[in-house]
Amino acid sequence: MVRLKTRYILFEVILSPHIINIDENEDHINTVHFTKHNILLSHHRPCPKEISNKTLLQEIRHSLQLNFGDYGSGKVGSLLQFKYFSNNTSTGIIRCHREDVDTLVAALTLINKIGEINDVIINPVKVSGTIKKIEQYSIRRSSKLISLLNKSRKQQKLKVNLINDFTKIEADIEENV
Repeated sequence: MVRLKTRYILFEVILSPHIINIDENEDHINTVHFTKHNILLSHHRPCPKEISNKTLLQEIRHSLQLNFGDYGSGKVGSLLQFKYFSNNTSTGIIRCHREDVDTLVAALTLINKIGEINDVIINPVKVSGTIKKIEQYSIRRSSKLISLLNKSRKQQKLKVNLINDFTKIEADIEENV
């Protein structure tokens, strides 16, 4: 008896950050201040409720059909199965056949729209043979992200405190002169 060999793909859904604000009254563009903390938060935010297992699976099948035709769609879609997806973390796990990993990863990266939501990037993060290793990797990755956010938040608070101290010193100097 032949055993089906599968692979698990950990992926994340990255929504486009709203970086540029356009004033309707004026003809110029205002850009938002970039900090490491703001960039990390804008890329790793929760998905809207419109994105679910069903809509993601439909978009993956559509991408397979569009980019790889009937043969690619039928070959990859035969063992394609969602194992996990969370809107809060914007991460999910897909199971597929071992031979179809490259095709599925390519189809994931070619998706740029999910339902009515435009400018979406699906980033395949890791491929593994067991779901346990994918889960462990996802936990390690999330804890690293949280520590980076905490570190950047502390640095941002330190910068704000330094700026406030310097403005107080400048004000004291101006009063004494």
